[in-house]
Amino acid sequence: MTKFKSYERTTTVECIDNNKIVEADVITYVEGKYLTVSLNTVRVNLQYNQKYNNYIGAMGGLEFQSTGPKALGYYR
Repeated sequence: MTKFKSYERTTTVECIDNNKIVEADVITYVEGKYLTVSLNTVRVNLQYNQKYNNYIGAMGGLEFQSTGPKALGYYR
């Protein structure tokens, strides 16, 4: 039987340039690959960085990072 992980629909995203932390809506998420979030109606794509174990991306001249959404549990 296959089990699937369920994740929160929001996650925290930090702007590396100005150290602001905001809550963002998760659009798509593939653990260990990429994370797409919506920041005030702007879509930001973050790629997984294995060295730092987080997701990093850029938009509008600013860099963003996130650890990704928290796992809620498993379902079948």
